[in-house]
Amino acid sequence: MNNQSNDEIQTESMLKALTAFRNGDAVYIAHPLEEDLDDRLFREEDIIGSDGHLFIIKEVVFEYE
Repeated sequence: MNNQSNDEIQTESMLKALTAFRNGDAVYIAHPLEEDLDDRLFREEDIIGSDGHLFIIKEVVFEYE
């Protein structure tokens, strides 16, 4: 788990993570060891099942050519 950057939010609130996911943001579950990559969650059920963990929310930015 890295230090929080300006383009991400770290929260333990499952409801905040669900709201962000529904708004199109990317939601990850953080792992306590820095060498482990955070896992992106792609389903509401996965976010609900991860309640009690640290979530990382990142805005999804689409770049067009």
